[in-house]
Amino acid sequence: MQQVRVALLVPDRIIRSGIESLIKHDGTTRYAVSVFEDFESCLRQSGKIDILLLDISGLRISAIENRFSRLAKDQVTLKVIVISNRLTAVFIHRIMQLGAKGFIYREELSDALLNGLDLLRRDVATLSPQASQMLATSTYLHNFNDIKPLDMQVLRLTAQGFGVKALATELNISTRSVYRSRDKLREILGVPTIEMLIDAAREQGLLDLEDD
Repeated sequence: MQQVRVALLVPDRIIRSGIESLIKHDGTTRYAVSVFEDFESCLRQSGKIDILLLDISGLRISAIENRFSRLAKDQVTLKVIVISNRLTAVFIHRIMQLGAKGFIYREELSDALLNGLDLLRRDVATLSPQASQMLATSTYLHNFNDIKPLDMQVLRLTAQGFGVKALATELNISTRSVYRSRDKLREILGVPTIEMLIDAAREQGLLDLEDD
């Protein structure tokens, strides 16, 4: 039976212990588990790891992006399954774009972990059931790439209560550009008003893609 080397970068000790217990009692695959306290230590040992279970719950999007950037820069070839307590189509889509090979919603961890590991060791990307359904039922995700960095800035500042003129001054753009950006966002999210735009953006996780 081939051994699969799994690394855990999971800060919560209870969740980490649960993962170790699940893996230990899997009777179909022999796993060698390593636990890391920080990302740098994990990077130094990456050549000895096949799959990394990375819990990103509570991390800002910039910190998540930085970790995947480091993996790419160092040409690390290990496969990453992300564990997260955030579940929105936009967020899942972004994490997979960054290079994750799997996404498991933390509430589904006990049910989805072993199947996810089995799929990934056979080079099949994996999503836990709710994450998969979230992506499949998203009505606007195919337009996500049309949302530019300026649109995200406009959205974030609008959510903070900036009016059109104040927003234009803050971003050093014209009021026409502000209106154009907000109209595009309303069209993509399928809502008629700015108030509904902000509610939809929060619900769908768009504001999760901007750090405070």
